[in-house]
Amino acid sequence: MHHLSLVAGLLLGVAAAVVGAAVATRPGAPDSAPTPAPAPVDAAATAPALPSSADPQRRTEVVQAVERVAPAVVSITTEVPVNDPFARFRGAPQSTTSEGSGVVIEADGLVLTNAHVVARASRIQASFADGRSYEADILGLAEELDLAVLRLRDARDLVAVEVGSSADLMLGEPVIAIGNPFGLGHTVTTGVISATRRPLPTDERVYQDFLQTDASINPGNSGGPLLDVHGRLIGINTAIRPDAQGIGFAIPVDRAMKVAADLSRYGRVQIPWLGVDLEDVYIQDAGGAGRAAGSRTAARVVRVHEGAGAAGAGLQPGDVIVAVQGRAVQGRGDLNAWLAGFPPGRAVELSLRRPTRESWRELTLSLAASALPDEVVDESLSQVLGIEVAEGSHKGGVPVTAVSATGAFAQVGGRPGDNIMSLNGQPVSSAAELRAAVAAAKSGHRGDALLTVRRGGAWSRIKLPL
Repeated sequence: MHHLSLVAGLLLGVAAAVVGAAVATRPGAPDSAPTPAPAPVDAAATAPALPSSADPQRRTEVVQAVERVAPAVVSITTEVPVNDPFARFRGAPQSTTSEGSGVVIEADGLVLTNAHVVARASRIQASFADGRSYEADILGLAEELDLAVLRLRDARDLVAVEVGSSADLMLGEPVIAIGNPFGLGHTVTTGVISATRRPLPTDERVYQDFLQTDASINPGNSGGPLLDVHGRLIGINTAIRPDAQGIGFAIPVDRAMKVAADLSRYGRVQIPWLGVDLEDVYIQDAGGAGRAAGSRTAARVVRVHEGAGAAGAGLQPGDVIVAVQGRAVQGRGDLNAWLAGFPPGRAVELSLRRPTRESWRELTLSLAASALPDEVVDESLSQVLGIEVAEGSHKGGVPVTAVSATGAFAQVGGRPGDNIMSLNGQPVSSAAELRAAVAAAKSGHRGDALLTVRRGGAWSRIKLPL
């Protein structure tokens, strides 16, 4: 009987066998002692494990968002020429490489990224996570807004990101950043919206209205997408604070997509033109509305163009624009960045300080912005610069064919036969490209430009009024 009890226990499982054996060998135990019932089986524990792709606890909203958007993210590698004419004689590299990120916004190969990622590149390559790689060309560049649009050569039927909105973002809202940090390839980080409308100081200007996030953004993330939890594009990652942890910035998508549309269609940003030339000045700000008191930059009117909206509204040279639509203006670049998010024709309310004999007079004016008229470009070339140039395309810059003795070009010694190589760093090889560069400067409310001029084998860079 002892052996029978043991066999029965083995048939019921290891646990029952141990109990059965114990009962059978206990002194004085009857041979007919009942066999204990087996322990209940946990069906969930013995069921085959779900694959990770089907596990609802693992396939979070973040995972699903990344799955949708990752095929639209590119890692960008650029070759940048070294500005050293003696590099090849010393055996030094004549170019360097850098990394960045971008995101596909149209399936036929349009990619949005930062201007600083590609601005001086001689060669651009965009790579996807699945190994596909394309050569890319710059379709449009807006360095003041740090945005650029690329066209991938021979690309078609790509996955494009779904575009969201940055107008109603909430503090604490979860966000996802995807990019190419330190050249490591597609990397995902998460965080929250830390702030909106955040100013971002740089060496050259103060950018306004940036999104701030604590999602890790490192060198190489620039140009990559910032996404909401549903995988919709809400910003373009652009900068980190090297002296701080957990602070990154992104350009709001509403502005970025308007700029991208302008660059794709016109090759430059259509900034509503106020009819004035501006320069940056420092003013003393009393503070208020979230601003600290102290010195800050603002935009001063240096010229009012006749017949423009500013002239009709009563703007005068010397007026200082301190706010637009009640929002503080941190200089000309900041004003342009805000205007760039709107189409021409918008009515704009400006808060001004007008100098008087005693102090300043505070006033508010409203004017209708417009597209830059072609006549303004004609005037800049023929009257202000005082030059005529050869039509058509040329190698080695745009030849100057005639010079007015009263123009700014003649005042610095310019003469017929000189070649204009670039304007504000933008290379020009035709009269049309020169006009477009002047238009870009004037629509950005600039009253001057940096010209690179070649005469024979000599080159010169000259800042001249427009």
